[in-house]
Amino acid sequence: MSQVGVGIVGTGYIASAGHRPAVAASPGARLAAVLSRDESSARAFDPDAHPYDDLAAFLADPAVDLVVVALPDALHFPQAQASLRAGKHVLVEKPIALSEAEARSLVDLAAAQDLVLASGYHLRCHPGHQALRERVLAGALGPLRHLRAMWSYPMPDSNWRARSESARWWSLSATATHCLDLARWFAADMDDWAQLRSVLANTKWQAPRDETAAIAAQLRSGPTVEVLSTIQFAEYTRLELFGDDGIAVCAGTLGPDGAGEITLNGEPLAFTPGSPFVPQLAGVLDAIAGRRPPAADGAAGLRAVRDLELAG
Repeated sequence: MSQVGVGIVGTGYIASAGHRPAVAASPGARLAAVLSRDESSARAFDPDAHPYDDLAAFLADPAVDLVVVALPDALHFPQAQASLRAGKHVLVEKPIALSEAEARSLVDLAAAQDLVLASGYHLRCHPGHQALRERVLAGALGPLRHLRAMWSYPMPDSNWRARSESARWWSLSATATHCLDLARWFAADMDDWAQLRSVLANTKWQAPRDETAAIAAQLRSGPTVEVLSTIQFAEYTRLELFGDDGIAVCAGTLGPDGAGEITLNGEPLAFTPGSPFVPQLAGVLDAIAGRRPPAADGAAGLRAVRDLELAG
């Protein structure tokens, strides 16, 4: 196919700030359809795409080859499942499901249907992270010993993750899951954790879900990992990697815009800032064409759900 027809499910922030611009910037894709709870919202999201307010009609559209699921957490599994059953490739935001059993069923369904299932871990596609990982895997830090990530992003208790039936976790699924995934990715270790412990707190809003999560873990390959995710105080992001021969620091890189600053052994690491959603989509398009796997496939999404269950 000359262009892959993309259908986006959901018209919220991540769809409008990340996925829609990525489709527009990709010569190999076009936005064919948008699904929202009401048709007017879908039409306003992109006047050139076909608006839908009915999932069955949306999935019956032959112009839709790839479905991007960008909805609250609890809707990821049923929407992705329905899309795969309809014969569509799927890119689903994290977490791909709310349980390991659900996540595994998506991976199995995609394999049975010979369809691409990709997970929305766009920070693997941050241009600075990719440049740093190449250097780390080439030995710039020596043997990797420790990774530390902190991501604070303030949210009120009116946030849908805090109290509604739309989520199972709060800070864990908003930011910690990205941090744990990056630790695995930088260390090139996709095995089960050697150990993982967490402390959860909900002392600001007294919400029923984790407002703060402090995680200590160790990868099977040896490096230890620290993650702090919180919605309780001012925005702050930092990712640090420690090896026998040096230290790398990523400041302000954990977010949707592909920016921030990275130092490697005390020297700035040059990279061109850019939306990580564009190369993420490019990887999915290549996977559909059979050229390479997506940046984060369904198996990565399954591992991430298992991590969330361990931590939360």
